Amino acid sequence: MSALKEVGSGPPAQWQDLPKEGVFATPLVQTEDTRWGRVRFEGTRVPVATLFDYLADGQSLADFLEAIPAVRREQAVAALRLASRVLAGERG
Repeated sequence: MSALKEVGSGPPAQWQDLPKEGVFATPLVQTEDTRWGRVRFEGTRVPVATLFDYLADGQSLADFLEAIPAVRREQAVAALRLASRVLAGERG
């Protein structure tokens, strides 16, 4: 997610550039010293990509949450909503 390309009025170049309020408020963090700088769920070491891997493999959100209890349902849903909005080109 951190390498989004800016195209016209599309999504910002970086997910961190999104407004931190409103529809783009998100429980995600990225620090270079944790998990190789990958975007992860706040308060955990779980990369957001893990959620998308589960879904891409045909597993459900419930499967993900059961397997990874460190992530709260609200966090996972917020990540999915953010991804949807970014991919739709919304800017806030």
